[in-house]
Amino acid sequence: MRTHNGSIRTLYADDDPEFAAVAATFLERENDCFDVVVETGTDAALTRLDGERFDCIVSDYDMPTRNGIEFLQAVRAEYPDLPFILYTGKGSEEIASDAISAGVTDYLQKETGSSQYTVLANRIRNAVDNYRARIELAEREERLTLFFEQSPLCVIEWDEQFNLVRLNDAAADTLGYTQADLLGQSWEQIVPESDRDTVADVVADVLNNRGGYRSVNKNIRKDGDRIICEWHNRVVTDEDGDVVAVFSQFQDITEQKRREQELREEQTLIDRSLDALGDIFYFVDTDGGFRRWNSTLAELTGYSDEEIESMNALEFFEGEHREVISHSIREILAHGSDVTEAEITTADGRQVPHEFRGVRMTDDDGATTGVIGIARDITDRIERERQLERKTEELEQLAAKYELQYHTLFEEAPVMTVLTRSEDGRPVIEDCNSQFVETLGYDADAITGTELSELYTPTPAERPLSVGYTRSADGEFTTEKRELVTHDGEVVETLLRAVPRRTADGDTIGTVAMYINITERESIRRTNERLEEFTSVVSHDLRNPLNVATGRLELAAEECDSTHLTQVEQALDRMEALIDDLLTLAREGREVTDAQPVDLAAMIGGCWENVETNEGALHTTVDRRVRADRSRLKQVFENLFRNSVEHGGADVNVRVGRLDNGFYIEDDGPGIPADKRAEIFEAGYSQSADGTGFGLSIIQRAVNAHGWQIRATDGSDGGARFEITGVEFVSG
Repeated sequence: MRTHNGSIRTLYADDDPEFAAVAATFLERENDCFDVVVETGTDAALTRLDGERFDCIVSDYDMPTRNGIEFLQAVRAEYPDLPFILYTGKGSEEIASDAISAGVTDYLQKETGSSQYTVLANRIRNAVDNYRARIELAEREERLTLFFEQSPLCVIEWDEQFNLVRLNDAAADTLGYTQADLLGQSWEQIVPESDRDTVADVVADVLNNRGGYRSVNKNIRKDGDRIICEWHNRVVTDEDGDVVAVFSQFQDITEQKRREQELREEQTLIDRSLDALGDIFYFVDTDGGFRRWNSTLAELTGYSDEEIESMNALEFFEGEHREVISHSIREILAHGSDVTEAEITTADGRQVPHEFRGVRMTDDDGATTGVIGIARDITDRIERERQLERKTEELEQLAAKYELQYHTLFEEAPVMTVLTRSEDGRPVIEDCNSQFVETLGYDADAITGTELSELYTPTPAERPLSVGYTRSADGEFTTEKRELVTHDGEVVETLLRAVPRRTADGDTIGTVAMYINITERESIRRTNERLEEFTSVVSHDLRNPLNVATGRLELAAEECDSTHLTQVEQALDRMEALIDDLLTLAREGREVTDAQPVDLAAMIGGCWENVETNEGALHTTVDRRVRADRSRLKQVFENLFRNSVEHGGADVNVRVGRLDNGFYIEDDGPGIPADKRAEIFEAGYSQSADGTGFGLSIIQRAVNAHGWQIRATDGSDGGARFEITGVEFVSG
């Protein structure tokens, strides 16, 4: 038996107790590691050996009961490897030969002097060291064999030439070979030709103990199938450092590699899909560091992927935009999602507006890992919204302008006009103009909401009031005589003209009723003529721009969708319906309240182009600016130009010049008789059978509305000349 510590416990058997005691003393003095137990008989020694642990036996040869060889044989029967040194004073070649045959570890002749004990101690130490080394090696080999045979991993042992020595069952199953198939075969047997150069380099590194400890390569099974294996190689070297064996542990990772390839392909698909988005994709951790992003972020910002990797998400924003994003991140982490807008600052300082949609990311345990989301460039959207706002504002202004013009025309119409709404088939007053209330003497608020028939005198049973209203509500143009009763009870004879009021959908909601005072027959004739002409003017001056507004509205609706456009469309439809219904409107002399600086030269040139002048020519020397209502001043020039062309012929020459306190417009036409110059500005006056008689009246009212005066006189070439005075010119 052997000991389990660093000491060398020695059993010394010798029938000479004094010599044995001396030898034991010298051995223990030689080295503290020696612990010598002396027995003078072999039987006692064997008994001691059975009950205690020893690392070595030293025995004399010539002893009673049994000699040293016989004692050795008895020990070897139980302890075949235990060191046994025959230390005898009766030595011979025959004894030495027998001892070696019996398995003695060492043979030493007793000498005189103490130096022999030093030799004996060395022999004992060497024997024990070898013994212990063999035991340790055996234990290692036993463990290795156990691991080799029972390991679930594949294991192969190679010799110093990298030829197969053995393989375990797992390796045999993986490769499809038996040990007999591969015993003594080179590594090339299990490596396809495509990978042999690579594996040859690994083998060279391993055999030279300079690397190759881990490798991945293709292998070929006995059935021809190719697999991918991961190899871990360990070398065994001798005392000189030379490789004497190689143990390779490997596993089939074909499925793993297939999954990795699928993951790479899926990752590539995801990356390409994200890059193809056109929007920015991002994933930032809870600290704002970038975990993942697509190429759009780098392309937009001008930062490299390496720079982005080291940046915090907030570094892409400045000022209030940084606070917006910081708040959004907090909102997402707290509540799960958020949508916001902010401007990204690029590497070159540009700021690009984006819409950010982010959601909270969590791991399998539910722990928050960061924020993932999409950022979309909204530059075009913002520009479209701005354009929509501008167009909507323009259309609203246009609608308001025509609404104002409509109310102005309604209020200033030269006849009594009433708007009614239908309630249970009866007309109820909704609005009326000043001509109506002034003629009848009622307060407008007092009669609003009153049934229109209450202002009529009683009608005969064969001609009820409802008949005319029903016809007009059904879409017929109604013209009837009606007697209205004033507030004082007087009767006013009128000629009623009524048309239906309709919504944008075509539903009738009431009527537009116009009453012409026909108390005097001549007034009826002149008013009718003015009414018809004014209807033509209204149709020309209002319907054309209204059509333009409607066209612009349709174009705007094609570009964008907005409730504002719907409201504008409804307003324009309403105006169109009202204009269709309104047959007679007039402009009375209202003062100008919205005067602006107007360049006369530009105004005159533009007005000349707006009039059909045939071969006529315009000459102007006016280059000043005046403060005026652009629309009404334009009406003055266009009507005067039109008047010159109508009366002066196709080749008329028109001249516009400056006066000290105004300007003049003259032509080389037939002129205006002196006795008619006072009448031409009266409403309804016309020298032409086709004339409306309103042109110069409208001009005079527009001029007077500015606080100016107009008079007719002779032109330089005998034609008509109109001088407009009282004008204050604007400097600049």
